[in-house]
Amino acid sequence: MASEIIGITGFFITMIVFIVSYLKTRHTERMALINSGRTAKIFDKNDTESNNALKLGLFLLSVGLGLLAGLIIDNVFDTEPAGVFVSILILGGLSLIFYHNYVNKNQVKDTFSDHEDTV
Repeated sequence: MASEIIGITGFFITMIVFIVSYLKTRHTERMALINSGRTAKIFDKNDTESNNALKLGLFLLSVGLGLLAGLIIDNVFDTEPAGVFVSILILGGLSLIFYHNYVNKNQVKDTFSDHEDTV
C-alpha cells in the first residue's frame, strides 16, 4: 500500500518539477532576448508547420492500415503480435517520409515562385 502511494506521489512531484523548470527556462530565455534588444519572434510557429493536420492524418491513416496489414499477416503466417507491430512501424514511418518529401517539394516551389516575382 505504501509503495503505491510513494510511486504516485513521486510521479506527480516529477511532473510538477518538469513543468516548473520548463516555464522557468522559457522565462529566462525571453528575458535574455528582451535585455539584448531582440524580439521573441523566434518562438512563433513557422508557416511551414501549418500542415500539422495533414501530417497527423497521414500518420493515423497509415497506422490503421498497418494494423490491418499486420492482422492479415498474423492470420496468414501465424506470427502472433510480431506482424502487427512491424506493419504499424513500417507504414507509420513511410507516411512521415512521404509528408517530409511533400513539404520539401512545396517549399522548393515557393522559393522558385518568390524568385520569379522579384525578377
